[in-house]
Amino acid sequence: MDDSQEQQDRHFMELALSLAETAAAKGQTPFGAVVVNRDGKLLGEGYNSVRADRDPTAHGEIVAIRAAWRAVGAWQMLGGCALYSSCEPCLLCSFVITQIGFSRVVFAARGSDVPTYRPLLGADLAVAAAWVNSQPDWPPLEVVPDFMRERALQIITAFPWAQASTRTRVESTR
Repeated sequence: MDDSQEQQDRHFMELALSLAETAAAKGQTPFGAVVVNRDGKLLGEGYNSVRADRDPTAHGEIVAIRAAWRAVGAWQMLGGCALYSSCEPCLLCSFVITQIGFSRVVFAARGSDVPTYRPLLGADLAVAAAWVNSQPDWPPLEVVPDFMRERALQIITAFPWAQASTRTRVESTR
């Protein structure tokens, strides 16, 4: 990885991690993400708002993708973009990432770092990307794992996971 790519990765991962901290401060699970186009322009950002919005799909990655889609006007324009996430995307998010045709995902913590982690079918982004990259008719997906993982682990460790398991309503993020 060249220096300019690493600087860009660090900048956008800092933003994703900051969004994870915002989520935690609002009583949401500590996950944040950003979408960046090929030119390095921020298109969308988001953090987990599942309980606040009563939306089981409002994962940080999905919230960021929705914001990016609104910014560019068509989901097809997100093909080739990069997604930075404070944690490895789950299968729900991985499906959306691959269907849109993101070319790169950089994540900090692994799903298995989360105390309440329960992978569907024993899979997450790493498994999904390996399958996608073996398909001749799918766009390739570069995955950069464990980028700034120690910082993400600090955020995850500080979160009160017992509170998250109660699934109580918190104030809306909107």
